[in-house]
Amino acid sequence: MNKFLMLLVFCVVTSACHSSRVEPRSASAASMPGAPVYQPGPQPTEAELREAIKRNYEDAVTIDDNRFLTGDFNGDNSEDIAVVVRPAKGKLSELNSEYVNWISEDLHRAKTVSIGRNDVLLAVIHGHEREGWRNTMARQTYLLKNAVSNEFVKQAGRELNKENKALPRFRGDVIRQTAGVIFWTGAKYAWHPMT
Repeated sequence: MNKFLMLLVFCVVTSACHSSRVEPRSASAASMPGAPVYQPGPQPTEAELREAIKRNYEDAVTIDDNRFLTGDFNGDNSEDIAVVVRPAKGKLSELNSEYVNWISEDLHRAKTVSIGRNDVLLAVIHGHEREGWRNTMARQTYLLKNAVSNEFVKQAGRELNKENKALPRFRGDVIRQTAGVIFWTGAKYAWHPMT
């Protein structure tokens, strides 16, 4: 019986200590076999914009002048959307709550984000699979403060990286502004000055 118990313990220990080879995760979804290839969708309608904002932010923000950009801002080959929004009347406490379904970031301050009633914000909805931001499962969302300027265009990050090797390595598309770009770091959105 003692030998059987020792054999059992040996088997348990060896199987627990067995290490299987784990392939490292790829930095880019594009390099994965069978991964979707980013294809821009049709221009969104006003109704689609309202529905996407309502789905993700409920009634906490309202669309400002129908200004938006579509692109692959986080580099996962699924179409994202960035929409200029404003706080809805009476919703500041909700916008500044820590219990919301989006991530609030201030691109010029690393500390806690405080949204005011006159702030113009950028709502970014990351896409999900082939349908992108239109997919009802597209729920990874951000509210960016200090992210909206008069110049507001999409540019391929790889183009900027080819032009200037000193820039951070951009994933996907960036949002080009007058003095800089908004880009996805892999964990959050950041702003980088352009000279």
